[in-house]
Amino acid sequence: MIARYLHNNITWLDVHNPTQEEIRQLVEECAVPVVFANDLTTSTPKTEIVSKKGCVRAKLHFPIVKRTDINHPHQVTFLVTARHFITIRFEDIECIHRFSKEYEVVCMLHGKGKGSAVQLFTVLLGRFYDALYVKLDYIESRLKDIEEEIFKEHEVAMVYELSHVSRRLILFKQAIDAHEDVLEKLPAALKDAFKKDQSEICEATLHHYKVVKRRLKALTSTFDNLRLTNDSLLETKQNSIMKVLTIISFITFPLMLFSSMFGMNTENTPIIGNGLDFWIIVSIMVAVSIVFLIFFKYKKWL
Repeated sequence: MIARYLHNNITWLDVHNPTQEEIRQLVEECAVPVVFANDLTTSTPKTEIVSKKGCVRAKLHFPIVKRTDINHPHQVTFLVTARHFITIRFEDIECIHRFSKEYEVVCMLHGKGKGSAVQLFTVLLGRFYDALYVKLDYIESRLKDIEEEIFKEHEVAMVYELSHVSRRLILFKQAIDAHEDVLEKLPAALKDAFKKDQSEICEATLHHYKVVKRRLKALTSTFDNLRLTNDSLLETKQNSIMKVLTIISFITFPLMLFSSMFGMNTENTPIIGNGLDFWIIVSIMVAVSIVFLIFFKYKKWL
């Protein structure tokens, strides 16, 4: 499906789940090099930017944070010519939907009368990075919730929550890291395609990217500290439990040995046969237990 947005001399074509026929139509209408039409009908993991005279193609992947029905990043292919700006995607993307509603305003603010497909491309990229920053806000809120639960002694339950956030952060970083090479090559690719220096507007896009990258690094550091804290508290709790169980075992072992000795079927077992033999044996066992408890308390093991 192709949605068209026209302002002045610039046409933006937003393509959702393109067919081969739609790709042929785009190639003919927008004078896109045939070599750029490869792999436009299917999603591929490769992130790249290539240029030819009069056209630039950039393929980028944008991470997903909140949605659970999609386990892979959103792929968006951008095609930029002198008079056309094309976005090709395979899922609904909120950022593009919002941008389409603001298209004419964006063109008036950034187009300077005549408009520019390159400017439209860099502005949309900036919007994508702004949207990623908001997604990081969501991850930060999750980390704050996890921090509160950790100090409420819910360490075991937080192991799963931390692993879930860790997966999101890893996927986010994998997708974003690949953008750096594309953005560094973008000014040269635009100059090669349009014979005009576009470094200034590319710098704004690179700034948006670096802001997201710094925020991601900070959240990753926060996550690592929370995980270490949770692991330490969990280990401390487990060690405390093991210490109590060890002390209980240490106390009960001699008592079991003591009762077994008096349970042996022998003729000359001491105390046995006395009128108060049961109470004497119980008193000895209680006394031994108290001695052990005093000893453990003295050693500060309890």
